[in-house]
Amino acid sequence: MKGFIAGAVLGLSGGIGIAACVGLEPQTASSQQVASETPAYMIVLGEVFDRPAFMEGYAAKLPPLYDEFGGHYIAIGGGPGIEVLEGDYSPPSYVVSKWPNAQAARDFWNSEGYDVLRRARIDNSWGDFDVLLVTGLPEPDTAE
Repeated sequence: MKGFIAGAVLGLSGGIGIAACVGLEPQTASSQQVASETPAYMIVLGEVFDRPAFMEGYAAKLPPLYDEFGGHYIAIGGGPGIEVLEGDYSPPSYVVSKWPNAQAARDFWNSEGYDVLRRARIDNSWGDFDVLLVTGLPEPDTAE
C-alpha cells in the first residue's frame, strides 16, 4: 500500500496522473479506439451574474444541443449544494455533463449552435466560468 501511495503522489506531482498509479496504460495511438468508446465529462465551474438573463438566453437553449451531440447533465447546482472535502475552493455554481467520448464533447463545443450561445453568454457578461473536459475511464464490461 505504501508503494501505491508513493506512486500516486509521484505520479500526480510529476504530471503522470493517477491512471499510471492504478496500473492503467497511458493513452497512445494504439489506444485511440478505446478513447472513442470512453466517456468524457465536461465540468463547468463558475459564477452567474445575471441569473434570469443567463437562464433565458443561454441555459434554456442548451438541452437540444446536448441531445444532438449525445451529452446529458449528471450534476447541476451551487452554493449550499457544494461540500468542500479538502481545500478552500468552492465555486458558486457547477455543471457536470457526460458525453459518449471527448470528441462528441468537442463537437458540441465547436458547433455553430453552441458558438451563438457562448458568444451571447460572454458578450452579455452573464457569468464567469472555467470549463474542463475530462476523459473518463472505460465503462466496465457488464456482459457475462
